[in-house]
Amino acid sequence: MTLFVFATELEQSGVFPNGVPAGYDCVITGVGIIATALTLSKKFSGNKEIDFAIQIGIAGAYSNSNLKIGEVVNVKSDLLLEFKPWEPNEFFASADLPFKNDLQPVKSATVLHCTDTDEIGLQRGTEAQIETMEGAAFFATCREYGVPSVQIRAVSNIAAKYNKDDWCIESALAALSELFKGNL
Repeated sequence: MTLFVFATELEQSGVFPNGVPAGYDCVITGVGIIATALTLSKKFSGNKEIDFAIQIGIAGAYSNSNLKIGEVVNVKSDLLLEFKPWEPNEFFASADLPFKNDLQPVKSATVLHCTDTDEIGLQRGTEAQIETMEGAAFFATCREYGVPSVQIRAVSNIAAKYNKDDWCIESALAALSELFKGNL
């Protein structure tokens, strides 16, 4: 069974406004690496029915990525950016979406806090194209439990000076909803 993984109820209801399609499972992990790793570990532990996981959510794009608000991307690798100076790390998607798509493959940085200045955004943008708060934990936990995984994100904001009022969450979720509506 395929498991859809969301950080928040807002993301889940934005992508599947009529509920999760029949025949699929869903979990809302909470925001961040610890919540994601713990929730997925509980979900996978002893559950042999889950044979594929797709993390779906929003992301901030670094200004030098050339990604646009509302663009949906396929995360191929993810790293814990703040840990990199002391502990090199990178986690990878282990599968492909089960339907044909032309999503741009990207590298993501999982961060402990959102980018809050243009300078930090430019610096982080040398390592990745987008940032999330859960992706590396998702890939690492799936790897640990042997569950093939894919991470799909839609850009809701440019990761620069932090102003959540400027985020376009609804349009990002609508783009994700459109992708899955036509392919499940």
